[in-house]
Amino acid sequence: MKETYELQHRVALLNPYGSVVRVLEPSPDSILTGIKNTATIPNSLMHKLEKYGFGLHTIDKKSQLAGRAVDTQLINPISGHVMSGSSSGTAVNVFAGINDLGIGNDGGGSVLAPAISVNIYGFISKLIEKDRVCGPLKPNTDGMTAPSSIGFMARRREILLKAISCSIGIEAGAHCGKVLSDQEYEGLESEVVSVMDPLAPRSELVPYLREQLSKCDVMVVTEGPIDLEGFGDSLFGHFDERTREIQKKSCKGYVRVCNIAGATALAIPQKGLGMAVLLMCESVPEKIACMLEAAESFPEIHDELIERYFLNLNNYFLDEYQID
Repeated sequence: MKETYELQHRVALLNPYGSVVRVLEPSPDSILTGIKNTATIPNSLMHKLEKYGFGLHTIDKKSQLAGRAVDTQLINPISGHVMSGSSSGTAVNVFAGINDLGIGNDGGGSVLAPAISVNIYGFISKLIEKDRVCGPLKPNTDGMTAPSSIGFMARRREILLKAISCSIGIEAGAHCGKVLSDQEYEGLESEVVSVMDPLAPRSELVPYLREQLSKCDVMVVTEGPIDLEGFGDSLFGHFDERTREIQKKSCKGYVRVCNIAGATALAIPQKGLGMAVLLMCESVPEKIACMLEAAESFPEIHDELIERYFLNLNNYFLDEYQID
């Protein structure tokens, strides 16, 4: 544990991806945690998690401008494209093994999209520090406003579930309840329904999602590939039909509206790059418990080559130049 901690700490100080703003020194036995560099995440959350063994390790870079949906200053370590925002640095630091848990905030996909883009778990809920989330309400590029949700990112499901349990006291329930899905998923009992086009305008998708979630315990869709074949940013996309089509190819669908619709959401990474199964429910404890139970139907997927390449932290220090 101590050796792993020392390597994680050395890589954080090295900051190879430009994703770290500040490095702290938690206990070597801590579950190393990074937090997006924003005042909208209250200190009370980290203080709560510290009681369960989480330790603040890094303050993480965010998209440079007003919660933008891409970070033009940060690169996705896998694809080499600009990183999805705005909790971009937090996602990279979890992906790269610098941290075990990342904490960000999500107004219109800012936790879920970057997590999916690097194939790690993402979770948001209105219940996380629901009475303490601060910050002014700012309209998004579609003129819609909603308080942001706090969210978690992790490589390992057990770390994510522990953070959820310790922060809002909810664990998987005894059954999945009524599940609606866009297709059949192996191991999941659901009612397959025709869902609204995930690339529809947010003004249409938000009321649709609210209506569907009121009719079920959990809704499941496939999301992605996020920011792999397009540039998922409405500032870029607003110019003309050509930029709109490029924006649509980023395949940001329901992740854009989960928070605005008041939903709790869990993104489970899949084998394809930037792909995830997205589970959504109303932000009430009973339905979140159903959603966590439904998530058990999906195996935890790890890519052996990616983990061998990125998670061997000694790789960052091999063959360094030595001065005689």
